[in-house]
Amino acid sequence: MSTTGITAFRLKPIAAACSLIAACAAAPAVEAQGVSGEADQAAPAKVQVVGIRKGIEDAISVKKDSTSIVEAISAEDIGKLPDASIAESIARLPGVTAQRVNGRAQEISVRGMSGDFASTLMNGREQVSTGDNRSAQFDQYPSELLSGVVIYKTPDATLIGQGLAGTIDLQTVRPLSFARREVALNVRGQKEGVGSDAGGGKGVRVSAFYIDQFLGRTLGVAVGYARFQSRADSASRTGDYADIVVDGQKVSAPVHFKDFINHKNETRDGLMGVLQWKPNRDFSSMVDLYYSRFDSPTTRKGYETVTNATWTGGCVPDCTLTDAVVKDGKVDSGVWHGTHSVIANNIEQNKSHLKAAGWNNRLRLNDDWSVEADLSYSEAMRNESPYETWAGASKTTGDAITFGNGAAGLAGLQWKPGLNYTDPKIITLMDAGGWGMAGYLKNLEVEDKLKSLRLAAERTLPDGWAFSKLTAGVNYSDRYKSRSVPEYQMQLKAGDNGVMTGTGSALAGDSGIPIMSYNELGIAGRYDLVTNNFFDIYLKAWEVKEKNLTGYAKLDIDTEIASIPVRGNAGVQVVRIDQRSSGNTVDTGSGSGDSGRPVVQQTDGTKYTDVLPSLNLAASFSHEQTVRLGLARVMARPRMDQMSNSGTYYVDGLDIDGPTWKGGGGNPHLRPFLAKAVDLSYEKYFDKKAYVAAAAFYKKLDSYIYTYTNGQFDFTGHPNRSPFVPASNIGEYTQPQNGSGGSIHGIELSASLPFGMVHRYLDGFGLQASYARTGSAIKPFGNDDSSPLPGLSRGTSNLTLYYENAGFSARVAQRRRSDFLGEIIGFASTRRFQYIKAERVIDLQLGYEFQQGWLKGASLLFQVNNANNAKYQEYQDRPDNITNSTKYGSTVLFGLNYKL
Repeated sequence: MSTTGITAFRLKPIAAACSLIAACAAAPAVEAQGVSGEADQAAPAKVQVVGIRKGIEDAISVKKDSTSIVEAISAEDIGKLPDASIAESIARLPGVTAQRVNGRAQEISVRGMSGDFASTLMNGREQVSTGDNRSAQFDQYPSELLSGVVIYKTPDATLIGQGLAGTIDLQTVRPLSFARREVALNVRGQKEGVGSDAGGGKGVRVSAFYIDQFLGRTLGVAVGYARFQSRADSASRTGDYADIVVDGQKVSAPVHFKDFINHKNETRDGLMGVLQWKPNRDFSSMVDLYYSRFDSPTTRKGYETVTNATWTGGCVPDCTLTDAVVKDGKVDSGVWHGTHSVIANNIEQNKSHLKAAGWNNRLRLNDDWSVEADLSYSEAMRNESPYETWAGASKTTGDAITFGNGAAGLAGLQWKPGLNYTDPKIITLMDAGGWGMAGYLKNLEVEDKLKSLRLAAERTLPDGWAFSKLTAGVNYSDRYKSRSVPEYQMQLKAGDNGVMTGTGSALAGDSGIPIMSYNELGIAGRYDLVTNNFFDIYLKAWEVKEKNLTGYAKLDIDTEIASIPVRGNAGVQVVRIDQRSSGNTVDTGSGSGDSGRPVVQQTDGTKYTDVLPSLNLAASFSHEQTVRLGLARVMARPRMDQMSNSGTYYVDGLDIDGPTWKGGGGNPHLRPFLAKAVDLSYEKYFDKKAYVAAAAFYKKLDSYIYTYTNGQFDFTGHPNRSPFVPASNIGEYTQPQNGSGGSIHGIELSASLPFGMVHRYLDGFGLQASYARTGSAIKPFGNDDSSPLPGLSRGTSNLTLYYENAGFSARVAQRRRSDFLGEIIGFASTRRFQYIKAERVIDLQLGYEFQQGWLKGASLLFQVNNANNAKYQEYQDRPDNITNSTKYGSTVLFGLNYKL
């Protein structure tokens, strides 16, 4: 499928937003003039809005009616949120963007802050995460099972588990909100990787929904199931540049060549159920359940060479560069001699599941009083098992790599080795990388559990008061999260010479290099597993326990100030946290090898109390204009890996000042991020059909977390097993610490306009646009580091053009974000920060719904996600120094929806 036209068509969100504001300003005049004389003669027939416009209008209603500053998504119909995943739908909201992982939107960034600064709720209850920390992995939530999403940019006191950047509330259906029985079936086939270098793949998505009411509409039931299954190929290229000297000049040269072909099989099953009982007007009870399971094993085959490796296997005996051609300070082409390459055939098993259950009861005692009890449980589990097998030529056999087009960066680099890496006479199973083993196995496990109980009471206040209602309550939650990564070296069994039979060949990514391919699991019996006791492995394991008691009170505001209607709320939360962390402390300066280093398990923690006041005011002016003001103190609890009570210590005998104690690790005494937040928003509505809004926010940080080296750390109690004797027990310890100062600020412009408001001939056409600009004055990695706040893209924008009329629908949507510092899973199954290049992703959708006849209720859908085949790219130091470039290609879907 050609996307040339799509790529050339660049949507300009700022210009579109400005045009939209002008069009909205003109719309009241258009409405006042009327469309034609015929419109004056007869009242228009009532039209039921469905499809795209229904989803937009429902979302506008949520935004308009809320007392907080919010952004919202509403499904067009049951099981019909427009995007392939809920993350992509959320990423289209103003001030929100997503980080792609394996080609899918996964990590959500609200107002330029990483996912750890935003909390995730489901039906108002805090959720656990399959990730390593607190941020939700949104590809765990099938969009078909959700009816909508609300992002609270300003909190109120009843919002439990609120985040510093915002709070994302995922919502499921309420069966008694429907007038009758509803049944919906969706089937979609998909082709993946269209336009990629790896050949793509295929998959299927199916979902079914049943909603019904019984016992005179006092009992409602909703059940939904969604399955996603896919097999896809992709090519990934990573590498590094380093400074070397060529002809007496220091230049940047490619020193790391790595290309892989990835065969991924994905299966995700999601199930939700709701039982709602309302026997009378005074009592209601509801149980909602959610479950999802995501399995995504990946086979990875590729080629890797590191010419500046410090270990023994990188070069034979030394790597030398000849025929170097330098352009603009970078080696454009040349030949590396004496290289020793690794041929890898790997399998990465990845399984995760998420469970959530809630039971809510509300009782109206009389006209003034009502009470509520809510009980919930959430659980997540993730298992990853990377299994790597390595092969290569004899360590005495060197190769020559010819490379060219290096000035274009890694993305354009072309290279070709001299050896035949498919020949079993040359390539055998071995310690090809010089790492002391012939393969490697990890068994990472993350477990997260959360129990919560909330009790609350509401009191309706007398008419004539400025406050209309008082809500007060208490919420108690108990959370446990753990991470462990046992790891094993794979050694060929005694007498095994590594010779392979029955091998095939594969291409290493998009390099065109043929490499040996074989059944990885079929040779598992040729290895002995040896537990790896390297000290770093002990630091990856930790447990965190949190007990959170939150008391809250909120007054709803409904009054007039100078004849201006004002609504909103004022309230406060008092949050009491008791946190404990267990981890391993490792003496890295003594012992006989890695296995001899002393390891001590320790537990430590702290308790603290924070007070979080909040105020939301919405003043209503003529012509449906609203000005909102939000004032609050907001909080984001520390990352759990930063709270780990793991660390290292040793005596540095080579320090310039003499033997000195040194170490580093986590900090179980960390306090949360805290900020004073001010939000101001202007919104102009046109009923619930259109709006235009401009908002600004400023967050002044009272406390933030950064990496700090304490030169006055007391190492008393740590045994010194080294031959060095420090002059004092006072030394240097590097760990996360709480600092003060700094700010985050930004502006957001957004609008939605159906063009039929401008002229009747444009009925059915419409546009949604948003632009956000965010800045930060925080140094999260210490004062000597210039790295930006993780997740911060200074500019983000979204633009959607749509058409819907007489059953036909079409939509083209673009989301853009500038360069940012992302967080990815690194080599050692740990999270690491990585610069990620700006990207622009375009999606298309076409549909037709049958309006009459025996096919009424059926609709056809055609979608192209990532139609412009946007690359995922990482870079080092500067944006043109690409170190990872992956083309996942476009995903094409064709489906049938049927609603009874």
